[in-house]
Amino acid sequence: MEQFERAKRYLKRIEGIYAGIFSSSGHDKEAYDDDVISFFIHCYHVRDWIIHLNKLGITSREVDSYIDNHKALKICADLANGSKHCTLTRSLRTEHQPHIAGKERQTSTWLAGRTGGEVMQCKYTIFSNTEFVDALELARECVQLWESYMNELEKRYRQNNKDALR
Repeated sequence: MEQFERAKRYLKRIEGIYAGIFSSSGHDKEAYDDDVISFFIHCYHVRDWIIHLNKLGITSREVDSYIDNHKALKICADLANGSKHCTLTRSLRTEHQPHIAGKERQTSTWLAGRTGGEVMQCKYTIFSNTEFVDALELARECVQLWESYMNELEKRYRQNNKDALR
């Protein structure tokens, strides 16, 4: 699914940001911040693609129930909606609007070697309800949850088609 693949590409960007990005001309810190929040927007909107592309008649209520049963996806949904919309039009899935509460940046010319550039590593912390969550850990969990859900839907689809042939 195109939207899920897009979310996974943004996950790779976050992994790169955490591992360290080399630059010989300076770093665009705001672009790194944008990549992190963009992941959550794209990841949450896998929901819409599942609803609109499925051949099982999966309803938005069913997909929303799956989201609501997984803390990581609830945080993802509220981060996405809170950052995308000026005013939220749907109620929160979490108790309080999650947000990026911390950004750690470490720059090193030593890690870059003798190339004349520098490496910047970043780490993001999300505050949700009363706890702090690492953005990369949350992103990885969200991707794993969507993958599990889509695998389950695929099994249901194959089983339904198998039953139809009997």
